[in-house]
Amino acid sequence: MEIVLGAVVGIVAGAVVLAWRRVRGRSRVREAHDLAGVRDEMARLSERIAADSMRLGQRLEGIDSRMVASSSSSARLATDMFDALGDVRRATTTVAEQAREFTSLQDLLKAPTARGGLGEAMLEELLRQVLPPGAFDMQHRFSSGATVDAIVHAGGKIVCIDSKFPLSNYRRMCDATTDAERADAERAFAADVAKHIDDISVRYIVPDEGTLDFAVMYVPAEGLYAEVLRLYHRRKPLYESAIEARVIPMSPLTTYAYLSTVLFGLRCLSIEANAERILGFCGRLQQDMERFATDYDTLGKHIGNARSKFEDGGRHLDHLRTRLERVADFESESMPAPPLEVVPDSRDAG
Repeated sequence: MEIVLGAVVGIVAGAVVLAWRRVRGRSRVREAHDLAGVRDEMARLSERIAADSMRLGQRLEGIDSRMVASSSSSARLATDMFDALGDVRRATTTVAEQAREFTSLQDLLKAPTARGGLGEAMLEELLRQVLPPGAFDMQHRFSSGATVDAIVHAGGKIVCIDSKFPLSNYRRMCDATTDAERADAERAFAADVAKHIDDISVRYIVPDEGTLDFAVMYVPAEGLYAEVLRLYHRRKPLYESAIEARVIPMSPLTTYAYLSTVLFGLRCLSIEANAERILGFCGRLQQDMERFATDYDTLGKHIGNARSKFEDGGRHLDHLRTRLERVADFESESMPAPPLEVVPDSRDAG
């Protein structure tokens, strides 16, 4: 029994060893197969890594080129900004210099003589732009010794224009810081303007020397003109006082409109002055037309006579042509027929 049991145990042990060997062999094959798969996977992974590395390199190169271009653009932009800042700085310096020059000019124009010269220059330029050269004069002198800044010729008369204007108290009005100071400056300015109106009325309205019965007070700025229309002097508007004194205040715009009207009037006067000459020319033209009509009628008669003679000549010519044709027909009928010429044959001559 023990022998059988030992044999059984030996057989089982052998079977186990054999099975273990088979299993081990199979595991080795599987391991080899798995190792080959791992190697293939590693190769594919290496290829993928290489491809990804190549694409990453290309992207990095693109990023580098864009960064280089962006750096260049940023550098150019920075250069342009610095140039613009330089231009702004230079422009600011120029504006500051012009402001200083304007302040100097403003200080210069504080003197009444300089202000009057500037107003006269502005008035002269306005006259030159609107009127023809012979329609105005500057610095016209009267027999009393008074000299007006400008005159405009209109219909054999002259209109005097004064360009001097009191501005000292107007500057006080602009610089006033309180209502009381401004009111005091307004009263002083209105008094100056009223006195200036009286001076113009006395000096420059001289009918004996060819002036019209009014004169023009040239106000060199629209703001000043508005103040002249607004202010009162001795409880009376300055504008009404000026009209009563036959002095018309005019700003640059209203002066331009007035000069345009004067220019239109001068053209009308020029047409009127040339009307007689135009009428005389039309009379001579009418006489010439009448003579031409007479000559034309005579020429028509001659042409009619010539045409009738021409038609008579044509009829005579047709009559003569008919007679000649009859004569030709008669001669052809009366003349005998010419003999026939016999041409010898060359064979007979032989």
